[in-house]
Amino acid sequence: MKKYIALRRLACALFAAMMLTPLCLTASAAGERHFTIINPYASVDWNTWGAYRANLHTHTFASDGPLDVGATVEAYYTEGYDVLALTDHGVVSRGWDTAPQTVPLISFKAIFVKPKPLTSERAAEIAAGSDRGGRGMTEVPLGIEQNAASMTYAHVNTFFADYGQGKWGKENDFEGPIAAAQALGGISHINHPGDWTGAKDDPAQANNPDKIRFIGRLLKKYPSCLGVEIVNGTETSTRSDRVFWDNLLEYVLPSGRNVWAFANADAHETESLFSAFEVLMMPANNQANVRAALENGTFFACSRLAFNELGADFKGSGPMPSVRRIAVDAAQETITIEGANVDAVQWISRGKVIAEGGTIDLNDHESEIGRYVRAQLKGPGGICFTQAFVTDDGSAPPAEPEPSPLRAFLDRLVFEVKSTRLYVILSLLIRQFD
Repeated sequence: MKKYIALRRLACALFAAMMLTPLCLTASAAGERHFTIINPYASVDWNTWGAYRANLHTHTFASDGPLDVGATVEAYYTEGYDVLALTDHGVVSRGWDTAPQTVPLISFKAIFVKPKPLTSERAAEIAAGSDRGGRGMTEVPLGIEQNAASMTYAHVNTFFADYGQGKWGKENDFEGPIAAAQALGGISHINHPGDWTGAKDDPAQANNPDKIRFIGRLLKKYPSCLGVEIVNGTETSTRSDRVFWDNLLEYVLPSGRNVWAFANADAHETESLFSAFEVLMMPANNQANVRAALENGTFFACSRLAFNELGADFKGSGPMPSVRRIAVDAAQETITIEGANVDAVQWISRGKVIAEGGTIDLNDHESEIGRYVRAQLKGPGGICFTQAFVTDDGSAPPAEPEPSPLRAFLDRLVFEVKSTRLYVILSLLIRQFD
């Protein structure tokens, strides 16, 4: 009898183990996230492609820049740049050897000094790099900063589209120039969003859901608008724009597109001519490859300054940190970066540093990873930001409730009122006395 009881107990234990083990395994598996990594640099041939320095936000005497047209081009060429776009306020650049069509009031410096372009011969020499060992500098055609007179700083750079000459623009109107450039086959990016969001003065505005949604919906609607500047100039207005970019990534990525990060000098004084730039990875330096790199995200955003990441007193000098190679191991779910002139590599997701070192294993940080990870490389010369690597775990994006027709109408009405210049001027005056 005792033997029977013992056997029955053993059988029950075995049965329970058989029943519970799959449940335990299932529960464990359910707690694991497996990521499909979408690498923006997957097309780059690290053995043969070159790294080309670019500035895509440049002002001259045709608006409010520190140098004349020809002198600006010469300065970037002498500094060793490979790609340059002239993007004066309200003035379309029609070539380094073509006098810009200035605009009254906007081109206020032209009242005193008529902008002087390069000669055709000199422009050809720079394009060919004939006095720089054959390393030419490529012009990004038809560059312009739109919404020239916008007091809300709704500034957009457009390229490859002849649009915006002489247009003063509208308040809060990002969509107008983005849509117009896209219709003409051009591309664009949104400039220094911190000026528009108000994060320049109030960092909390970089997390404002209404402003994230507003810009995010434009990015989802217009694929030709490639992304946003995350740093430019003296960093006074963009210090919170990496935060805004992180929020945009979480909002936009579920729609199936990425948001590229840009870094430009936007110089209004000579001291910041070379403060920030992009590094484009391309098989060769020409206009077609420049456009492909910008559209595909095969570039890095770099800056000598980054207040939040490097400190407000840091000013980079010497060689910039750079990326030599990126490798994604899909099976192991790791991303590895090899860099040069680098003191630290940090990995960011959901706006927070979640790991450090040249390699990140996504499995070690499952609870901290949102819809992306990105890296920033720090060194004595400054900081280099990668584009975001999408970390798709197969989860559905959160549902975004649609407002009622009445609420949508009222929101639109309020927006139109707030976008009138009279309202903006009155608001600024009230703020001055508040």
